[in-house]
Amino acid sequence: MTNLAQQRRKLERSHNFKLLASIIDWTVALYIVVPALVIGFFLYKDFILNISTSWVVHIPLALFIVLLLIITSIETIRTYLHRADRLFLIQNRKQMIRLKRSGLSWTLSKHLIFLVSAIALLAPIFIIVHHVTIVELLILLLLLFTTNFTNAVLQLRLRKWQQLLSKIFMCILGTASFLYVPIIITALIYLILLVYSTSYYSRHFVYSTKYFDQQVELDQATFYKWQSLLFRITPELQSQLVPKLKKPRLLWKNSKRMFRRSDYFIEELVCKTMLRQKQYRLGYLRFLLMGIGLIFIVPSWAKIIVLGILYFTLRSVMQSVIQQILEHKIWTIFHVSDEQIQAASSRLLKGFVDFPLLCVLMILVIVSVL
Repeated sequence: MTNLAQQRRKLERSHNFKLLASIIDWTVALYIVVPALVIGFFLYKDFILNISTSWVVHIPLALFIVLLLIITSIETIRTYLHRADRLFLIQNRKQMIRLKRSGLSWTLSKHLIFLVSAIALLAPIFIIVHHVTIVELLILLLLLFTTNFTNAVLQLRLRKWQQLLSKIFMCILGTASFLYVPIIITALIYLILLVYSTSYYSRHFVYSTKYFDQQVELDQATFYKWQSLLFRITPELQSQLVPKLKKPRLLWKNSKRMFRRSDYFIEELVCKTMLRQKQYRLGYLRFLLMGIGLIFIVPSWAKIIVLGILYFTLRSVMQSVIQQILEHKIWTIFHVSDEQIQAASSRLLKGFVDFPLLCVLMILVIVSVL
């Protein structure tokens, strides 16, 4: 049965890898992922070296603990069950128990590694700013691990509003225990809670099949988590969803001209399409605003690098948007030459890429002079 659990984990890894490979091509990796990793490393290094004078010294320790409890929560405890297992595996109780145990061990192991990484990244803040000892950090690790595991177990038994109340209560209890209760007593309390939660989960959800359907639904939702997230945050994939029965709006309906020159009708339709189509408008603004925000955050030596990366990325995005708009069936009515398309594309790139980044560059020069 361990082999079955490994096969299903391998299937999930293959699914996620194919999904990421379809999103992150070489251009995204070259212009976004690799520069983000390099810049993030130097930003973290600079933050650690100047942490004693940073803005984090004004943030109370309780807020960091609350944020950790919220960010590091477990969505669900994996079981790797399929609906067909009701026919094939539920008749063999030992094999079903092995599969559930393997899922529990895998879930808790991954979550423990995630918690250790998060605490390791925040360790300079805890140690230098708030004078937390190594033993207290280990107690904090136990507190986070136990709280998240207990909330995941309660998720299988409580309703939505009850889950919210239990998470708020556990968050308050964990923060108060770490700050105001001696560490030995806190460790004993959460060790007992961890043992009880493990025993409760094993008794009701590993050795019992009462909540089989609920566990299958939660596990399938986790399996398709990245794909669902991609559909929610990427408007360009809305075409793959079920279309809404909404009457399309004409590009030029009830609108005035944006350009005085009559030979700018290509720019006219492209600009109005970008203004009225959500996927084009948000896609352009997302890259532009994220890049501008990153430019003002990074150190001085990295601003020009980020500006150059943003220029080529934004130019590629706009070229793709213009190409998609020009492939619309409306252009079979208007007869335009390649020279007109190239001239219009050049003017659009200047307006949507060159002009905004030139303004940003001028602002950077003025700020550095002042």
